[in-house]
Amino acid sequence: MKKSENFLNEIKEKYKSYLKLLENKIKQVFEEKVLIPDFITRGKRLRALSFMIILKNYNFLNEMSLNIAVSIELLHASSLIHDDIIDNEEFRREYPTLNKFYGNSVAVLSGDYVFIKSLEFANKFQNFQIIDEFIRTSKNMVKGELKEELISIDEKLKEENYIEIISNKTASLFEYAFSSSAIIINEDINYFRELGKLLGIAYQIIDDCEDFFDDIKKGKITLPLIYLYKFDNNVLMFLNDFNYLKEKIITSGAMENSVNFALNYLNRFQELLPKNLKDDFENYINYLKHRAFENILTLRI
Repeated sequence: MKKSENFLNEIKEKYKSYLKLLENKIKQVFEEKVLIPDFITRGKRLRALSFMIILKNYNFLNEMSLNIAVSIELLHASSLIHDDIIDNEEFRREYPTLNKFYGNSVAVLSGDYVFIKSLEFANKFQNFQIIDEFIRTSKNMVKGELKEELISIDEKLKEENYIEIISNKTASLFEYAFSSSAIIINEDINYFRELGKLLGIAYQIIDDCEDFFDDIKKGKITLPLIYLYKFDNNVLMFLNDFNYLKEKIITSGAMENSVNFALNYLNRFQELLPKNLKDDFENYINYLKHRAFENILTLRI
């Protein structure tokens, strides 16, 4: 049976020349003598790959349009730098965070710089609609982060608030990848934006299932915990007891329910995909589905 990473590697192999161009453009940011975290040169590039898949299948993928993919990745990176400051994280993708080494002041400024660079790359395409999508995305990402910071634990334990937060924080960046693609290929922006939203929500839920125990340590409330809380209201008193949590997350079906919730979004995404995109997104979808089921299997080991 294939592992999830095998599907991702197959996508990356097919798009390796464009990914190399993307990485070279991102590395240019390091040459400007500012403190940028090492994790920016790492990552799965799922958002950029979405953009590449769409444009390649409509014959619009080239070095100029690739600047939007760079913008997407840098906007994501800038949000992670700021997230690390808010959450007081010390490591990101196994690399030390800027706030750990240099303090919050330097980290904030570096995050701001990467954000400005993401806007600069978006502007290289010289299209006001794309800039509008960039602004819309940035605004929604901040709104999602603010809501997560401001609402109470009781509010965070409500499924609708969780979906709203991840729709803004995560799915909006996938929306940007799809809506900017639609602008370039002259297709329906709202239709493509909806595709990005469906994919983004599915991705974040699967990611939260994978990081369930790490998120518990950090005090984060995600969908598996929300479903577990519905099953057992006393679970909040046992968040430091990981043997108890592992037993309860299995017996409650909270992880399976979370995975199935994500798969509903992913299946809807797959159904709505234009025919000419289905083949190249197949490995992408299989990658996420296998990650989802690997989360359940890992729990039972």
